[in-house]
Amino acid sequence: MVIKRIYLLGLLLLTIEGWAEVIPNTTSTESLPDVGVIQTLSTNNTPIKYIKRPKITYPKNLSDFGNRGKVLLKVLITETGRVSEVEVLDSPHPDLERAAVQAVMGALFEPEKINGKPQSGFVKIPIEFSVSAGLSNGVDPFRIPAASKNLPADLQYDVAPQIRIAAPLVYPYELLKSKTTGKAKVYVVIDPDGNVRQANVLSASEPSFGLAAKASLQSWKFYPAKKDGKHSWSVITKEQNFNQFNRDTSNSHSTTQILADLERGKTKIYELKDLDSVPKPLYAPHPEMPIGYDKSQKSKVMLEFYLDQDGMVILPKIVSGNNDEFSWLALTAVKRWQFDIPKVNGKAVVARLRLPIQFD
Repeated sequence: MVIKRIYLLGLLLLTIEGWAEVIPNTTSTESLPDVGVIQTLSTNNTPIKYIKRPKITYPKNLSDFGNRGKVLLKVLITETGRVSEVEVLDSPHPDLERAAVQAVMGALFEPEKINGKPQSGFVKIPIEFSVSAGLSNGVDPFRIPAASKNLPADLQYDVAPQIRIAAPLVYPYELLKSKTTGKAKVYVVIDPDGNVRQANVLSASEPSFGLAAKASLQSWKFYPAKKDGKHSWSVITKEQNFNQFNRDTSNSHSTTQILADLERGKTKIYELKDLDSVPKPLYAPHPEMPIGYDKSQKSKVMLEFYLDQDGMVILPKIVSGNNDEFSWLALTAVKRWQFDIPKVNGKAVVARLRLPIQFD
């Protein structure tokens, strides 16, 4: 069985080339997201049209690197034309996912009609991010290399696994506050169904960097590799760098501002009791459960995070937990969440929330 052999691969994997982060594209200065054609998922209906089109902001850290990508969303539109559910089907980078989900949440649609009566229904919406209008230029955020010749035959592949959803990388809160930089190298084993069957840390300059990198890659979703025309096993590795010059760990504007306020001790951060109402999660994908998880463990974790004035989760951290692996998987998932904008007296504010999660 492939899984039983993975522990022997550690030394080999240290020499395998991981994904290469792309170099900046200095030939283009314009970043233009494009909303594609809405595809309805029911049959007897009229086409769905926009009343208010999504207003999309291209993430600066990705446009600066010349990164392109397409996010595919499955969206439930109510009979009033508003979005009530969003599921991400494909996303090559978490920042593209965040931008696409935020934009679609603010859109308004003319709902589908059956026999002239408005109905709720699911649609698929593609959102294309490219660095110039009408061109498919730019480079993908991540590239998966060919199979290393050092790997056993049953882990070789003809066609590399493809990224379906790339999960975020969480910079450990205390290390971020102390401006500690470092790196971690991890690997995952992907089965013929595209599921991550195992994840391990190969090296880490700090234990928390290893846990963060492992949870991130463990949360990715893949289309499986192929060998001889059939889905096959694969193993891939990635080194993560934690610093403010790295595309995937640099701070957003709101993160930088909140960290500065906390450091000065002059925060304008509100607790849950101060808010006009409890912020409702608008987009909340569940943490990934490892295959073979023993439900009798009943792992628990308490998380703390800030909501910025757009309702985005920033600076998540673990307050307490009885299982490091599950705590970091939960933290990675919550980093993707989006909420109602927190408000005090009707004005958008920054809020600090705590969230208990139990795996059962």
